Amino acid sequence: MPMSSIVYLRNKKTGKVYAYLNESEWDPETKRCRCKRKCLGHVDPDTGDIIPNRGHDSRDYATVSSVGVCRFLEHISESIGLKAALNSSIPDRAALLLSCVYYIVSNNRDMALIPFWSVDNVTPYRRPITREVLSDVLSSISENDLFAFFREWRDRSPDSRFYTLHTTSRSSFDSRSETIRFNDLPDLDMDTDTYMYLVYGSESKIPVAYSPYSGPPKGITDLRRRMNGMLWLDFPEPMHIMDRDYCNQENFVDLLKANERFVMRAPPDFPFAREAILRVKDSIMDTKNMVSVDGAMIFAMSFINYQSGKKCFAHIIFSAEEAEREFSVFLGLIEQCYRELLSNTYVDDHRKYYERYFIVTETNYGRSVERNGEAIMSYSDIAGFMTILSNSVKDPVEAYRYFVQRERVQKYYENMRNTKDSIALKLYSDDVYRGRIFVQFLATIVVSEILHRMSSTVLLRNLSFRELIHEMSSVTKVSIPGFDTPFYTNLNNKQLRILKAFGMDQADLRG
Repeated sequence: MPMSSIVYLRNKKTGKVYAYLNESEWDPETKRCRCKRKCLGHVDPDTGDIIPNRGHDSRDYATVSSVGVCRFLEHISESIGLKAALNSSIPDRAALLLSCVYYIVSNNRDMALIPFWSVDNVTPYRRPITREVLSDVLSSISENDLFAFFREWRDRSPDSRFYTLHTTSRSSFDSRSETIRFNDLPDLDMDTDTYMYLVYGSESKIPVAYSPYSGPPKGITDLRRRMNGMLWLDFPEPMHIMDRDYCNQENFVDLLKANERFVMRAPPDFPFAREAILRVKDSIMDTKNMVSVDGAMIFAMSFINYQSGKKCFAHIIFSAEEAEREFSVFLGLIEQCYRELLSNTYVDDHRKYYERYFIVTETNYGRSVERNGEAIMSYSDIAGFMTILSNSVKDPVEAYRYFVQRERVQKYYENMRNTKDSIALKLYSDDVYRGRIFVQFLATIVVSEILHRMSSTVLLRNLSFRELIHEMSSVTKVSIPGFDTPFYTNLNNKQLRILKAFGMDQADLRG
């Protein structure tokens, strides 16, 4: 059977790239493969289109479209039931929403750039996605739509146990720059960060629901209020993954007394944490404590302690690479604080550093500022250490993985409300931004499934997520005027491994 492919060759004299139809077939007489090439035309450097040679009967251009990444992500969405859940809960906008999800997963860039991507890719929407269309669909996502999807998606979840991630994602958009100010109105400082509460399935590691909030939780009352807001989804008591901003003595004791399951990262100056670090500092860097987590080498130790009569595990994680980076950042901050003290320019967030790491003396000749060398060097005792407290997770590596996942998820929601998107898509509107968060949540579902499969598949052990997406994005379809059947790029070894790992066949990319 003859095999066809598109070959691109550059003319060294003119610099033009020409596209050739390369047909190879087996010659039984010579027992060799014979190749025939036919020049289709040159490639437009701006659009990537194949422009036919002069004298070609048709004036229509050949078109090159990426099919691999959307077909791959479509397979993922179908296999986990996401496509069916959207078609059931939001049927009139499901194709467009899925197209937006595939753009985010494959690019994770400004949403305002989706019109260019939608032209070059074969999406479920099947036509270009303009900014106006995108803005309209984002603003159309109502609370009823969210409830319908969450209920449908919850019913499809295979999990019986759940945990929650509390995240805070930063934004580069300053809402004040887009507000007309009048002389008689105050300059309002509006918080454009995104605070979220995400519920994950313990077995699948896939998010099931979320809810945005006006700020991080302050105490156990806030936690219970958020849990009560999702009672209608019939979640059993989840385990809470909490970070440093929640960890103080009062909250720690309250969690233990209430028997709320939790995994909480403690700040270095938290007494329980500092005692744990000093306890293992001289013994943690032993090869028996060394373990690799997602390619990073760490040292991990644990012990049991008691607080207010309740048992609690203290997991201490140490990374030599993180220690070097953290101490370097700390020294840079100390120099910045030193200049601020000299110039009487204070930063509220730095006041604890002024008090702890400097000796400031007011004299008749002016201010004297000295660095407290002993206090500064004592910081190296805790640099690179992470203390994780839990009343339910015994394994330090398991506890550590929750925070690796939390940081990855938090970064995934960073800067959604950036300046370009906020202006082009009107994300400063709460209605539009609600839809934007929903689309990002759908993308998080797809990414979580891909990462979960990659971590459990030997075929993809040495492949990163971005490499996987790049490989699938390079699978293209070429439609040439005069040919009824389109041509597809031949798959390389990596692409074949990806398809096998995810239960796909080459024909699935050409459907």
